[in-house]
Order: sequence, then structure tokens, then C-alpha cells
Amino acid sequence: MGRDLATRMFARAGAVLGLAAITTIGFTGLAGAAPADRATDPVVLNGGDVPTKLKVVPKKILGFKWEGGWKQIPVQVDERHVVSARSLYPDKPVGYVNGYVGIDEDIRTFDVEIYADPKTRSGADADTTFDSDDELVFMGGDAGKAAPASAVAPQGVDASSATKIAVNDPIGDGTAYVYLFKSTGKLTPSAGKDYVDYDFNLTNFGPDDTLIDDYGWTNVPNPEDSTVKTDNYELHSIDRWREDEIRITAGGAPGTDILDREGVSAGGLSSCGRSEFTFSANWKLDTDSGNDDNTDDEGTYLTVIDGPVRAIRSYMGANSGPYVEDLHLYYADREDRKVNVRVHPIPQMYVWTDYNESALGMTYRDQKNQTGVTIDGVPGEVNGQPGDDSIDLFEHSDFVNGTYAWQQVSGNQGTTTTLATAEASATPETFPAFDGYKGYYLDDSTPTPGAGERQCGGDLKAYGASGFGIDGVYPNTDPIFGVAQDPDRLSVNRVRYFGPPNQTAADADSYRARVQDPLASSASPVKVKAPTVKPKVRILTKKLAAKRGKALRVKVKVTNAGTAEAKNLKVCASGKALKKSCRSVGTVAAGKSKTVTLTPKVKGNARIGKSKLSVKTSGGGTNKHSGDEDWMIARK
Repeated sequence: MGRDLATRMFARAGAVLGLAAITTIGFTGLAGAAPADRATDPVVLNGGDVPTKLKVVPKKILGFKWEGGWKQIPVQVDERHVVSARSLYPDKPVGYVNGYVGIDEDIRTFDVEIYADPKTRSGADADTTFDSDDELVFMGGDAGKAAPASAVAPQGVDASSATKIAVNDPIGDGTAYVYLFKSTGKLTPSAGKDYVDYDFNLTNFGPDDTLIDDYGWTNVPNPEDSTVKTDNYELHSIDRWREDEIRITAGGAPGTDILDREGVSAGGLSSCGRSEFTFSANWKLDTDSGNDDNTDDEGTYLTVIDGPVRAIRSYMGANSGPYVEDLHLYYADREDRKVNVRVHPIPQMYVWTDYNESALGMTYRDQKNQTGVTIDGVPGEVNGQPGDDSIDLFEHSDFVNGTYAWQQVSGNQGTTTTLATAEASATPETFPAFDGYKGYYLDDSTPTPGAGERQCGGDLKAYGASGFGIDGVYPNTDPIFGVAQDPDRLSVNRVRYFGPPNQTAADADSYRARVQDPLASSASPVKVKAPTVKPKVRILTKKLAAKRGKALRVKVKVTNAGTAEAKNLKVCASGKALKKSCRSVGTVAAGKSKTVTLTPKVKGNARIGKSKLSVKTSGGGTNKHSGDEDWMIARK
């Protein structure tokens, strides 16, 4: 199998440190509601927190806000389900997917909750309705004011399904509202909006290939040309674990690519034994000639979703960590990433962002070094002058109890503000070989390989390279690895904002506060009046008269006095002395009128003198309403 087990461990860990995210913060504007400075934060609700009256297929759930009237907003439901981890790979035995030597068959799988996707081996959710583990997401900026008690439900919805979502800001104490309804018409959840465009493209796939049957699960790269694009940024991926472009367009930023690579290292910063290259089976692209390309490197795609509110990209696989899961959630101005680590004991897992020459002149700063230093590729210099540009790196205490720490790279090219933390069951106290969480920073165009500065690919330079690490050895987190005790838990969470040029430490502090205290929400049923249709008819023609055998011309006005549009309305004139005459009125909006002329013919045997004319409406989802008028049958 190539390297021994201890070396293979390095693989998974690098994967581990991929980075992570939370699912509660992202885009748009909070017009007139609360809180205006959190418009770009997403609001995520679990199906179990929403009243059961919305237990319907996701495409039937619509969102609205109140702005003096109803305005539809985009909402997105992402289904989740529990599956066997082993089912995410083909049945044919695949490397470490089948466990380790000496491990019993009956523990070589475990259940995992992931996003459902019928295009991948995750598959569709067996429960096709909005159930308890599914997620509904909308943007904080799409919330509005509380609807008044007099409000009537929007057109095309079931008023009895009305659900009010209160969105609360734990920082600013503001509250805004979104209303959910079940659709009864043709409206779609997107409301005609698309905040994120995710174009997933496997370049080696033919037109009939699928992620279910044709992906390269073991020992082969799966080249991509995939992009995520919003009004604020664009990212490019070329395989699992491998991003090679960041372009920022927020606030008029020029969209220059400032990324060399997203780096991952397991086993030590002086080694390339495990990296983003080995995790994706791109062994030949790694600069370490001693790497063993016979070591298994499994991988599988879980989710490829391009929704109106967010996009989701998730996959598993990192050498001997086939169940390490890397989840990306893309919002309009932010990427959230969460890596669920499932790997044998692993030493020194680091992940960082390595910028390219286009980032020269930008400023790096973090919450321990808020003044910042200029990125120039020359260690020990500041703005090209001799000096000390060393910084105080983060320590374990900066991340404990789910605390986020931030790093920022800012300039005319735009701004990236990255926040990270970890959720773990082990601590340095419970597992002494684990030395805790660490920060990482390197700005050197000629790094020294043997001094913890090894570059494993890309341009082989470090420009403002910054990130986070797990130092020492972290205990086993893989459910299929050991039988003596339950595995420990570890997930690494990262949130990255793409902001306008030249943001500051104050902006980063604000981002951190928002991530640390995301928007909170609560759902409750609410009574909203159902729309009504009330067509009324008024005869406009005065002194109606006609001779036998001639048409009576009757001009009528049809008014909809209800609160909903009346569709397929028809108006008819009839009477004892008349042959019935009808005209289609079509659709009449609430509070609007239409005028039509009816021409009922006078019967030949009608008696001369007064007679009764009746004009009635039908259709529009309503009972008939009439207007009556006397008229005169004239002599010949």
C-alpha cells in the first residue's frame, strides 16, 4: 500500500483542515425593516422549527415580505437526509473505504446526515416534503415589516398556511419578518431572483456520464472548470480541494485574480506528503518527487446545488480519510466552509490561502495585529524598508469555546476577511499529544523548504499566505478505524467575506461579531385573511328600449369589490322578453372595473310595455351577482 499507516494518516488530516462554515450568514438589503447593517446575513431554519402546515413539497413554499403590500422574496429549501456513509462510494471495494487491516466488517460503515441530491450518490430524500431535517434559507435583507391585521394574503397562495418568521438581531436588537405560504398557483420560490450562479463542470465527463456511475473514485484526478459567481466575487475550482482563482468585484473592485492556491498540509509544514494535490489524486502536480502515487486517494461528490439564495458544493475523500467531508455554502458576498473530519490520529494539519503576485501591495492584518503589514514577499521588511514585519500568531486560547478569529487581506484589489474556529471533543488536557489550534502567516517569495515553509505547488512562493492549523496530533475521528472506543469529533469552520477595496480592521471586527452572533429566527402560524372576489354589476345605459326582434344595447360596468383578482368572469343579460346574451369579461383585478356592452334580442312575441332586465356575472370563483333594470318594449 506504499507508505505505512502513520504516513497515510497525514493525508486525511490535511483534508481535515480544509476549512469550514456555518449556515447562518450572507446577502441583500433590509429596506425599512431591521436590522439594516445585517442585510447580507442568511437566515436558516430547520424544517422541525416550522409549523407542519408547510409540510409540502419544497417548490410549493413561497416567501413574502410586507412593504405596504406583499412583495415576494426568494426562499430556498435544501433537503437533508441520513444515509450509510459506505453507500456514497460504489459497491466495488475501494481502498480505505472498506476499513483498515484488522477492523471487523460490521463497523465499516456508519450513518451520516448530508444534503440530498438526486444527481449524486447522496440521492434524493425519501421524504419529498419539507421535513424536520431539511433547511429553508432566505437573506436577512429580504425581511420586512410586520404585516397589519388587516392584511389579505397574496394572490396564488393558501392563506391558511400562513407562517410568520421573526428575524431577531442579537447585536442590534432589531426584528424583521418574513411570511411563508403554500403556493396554489404558478409562483416559484425564486421570486425571479438568483443571488449565486454555480456552474459545475467536470471536463473529463461525456454528455451521458453521471456523478452516480462515472466519477473517478480512486487514484485518478477529476479535472474541473467550475465557477461560483455573484455580484461581489468569483471563485474557480479545478478539482476537489483545489481552488485557483479569487476575483473580487464588490464595491467596484476590479476583479483581478489574487489567488495562487488554497493550501492544505498534513504531517508537517516541511513536508508535501499530503496536500490538496494528493487528496485529489493529482500526484504529478505535487512538487515532492518522493510522494507515493500508489497510496489510495478516494473521493466522491455529495452535493451540487445551484439555488436562488445559495449554492452548495460538497464532497468526501482525502487519501486515507475517505469520509472527510468538505462542505461549501456560497452566498452573495460570502463563502462558508465546514470540514467534518473523520480520520485516524493525525499530526499537524494546516490550511491556508496563498495569494499570488497580484496581491503585492495589499495589507495583511488580523485581530492580534490590527495595524497590519504590507504584502511584499520579503520577510523582515515593511513597505520595502528594513524593519520587523513579524506578527503575533494566534494561539489555542483564541479559538476555544467556538470563538472565531479573523484574518484580513485588503487593498485596491478588494478585501477578503476570513474567520475560523473549530468544534472539537478533544482538548490538549484530555489528549496531551494535541497542542491546540494555531495561526499561520508567511510572506516570502523565496521560502525555505526545511524551515516549515515548504511550497507543494502553484508558483512556489508565499505571498500573504495566511490560515489556521491544528498542531500536534489529534486523536482518531474515524468511525471505521478503531473499536476500543468511540471516535472523537472535529470540524473546522471558516467564513470568508468578499468585500470592497480597502476595508479595515473595524470592518473585520464587525464581520466577526455577526458570525459569532448570527441572526436568530422563530416560526409561528399566523392568521392572514384569505383574499375574496366580489364582482358587482351596474347598468349604465339609461332609458332602455327596443322593438320586437331587435337587439337591446345594454352597457354595463363590472367592478371587483373584493381583495383578489376575479378570473374568467362572464356577464349575461336576460329577461322574460329577451333572448339571453353573454360576454366574457376576463380578469378583473381587485378594486378595478371593466365596461362591456350586451345585446340581448327582444323576442318576437314579447308584449308591448314594461319588462324586466336582469344582468348577472358568473365565474371568478364567486356566486352570481346581478343588477336589475326595467326597460320598455316599444311598438313597431
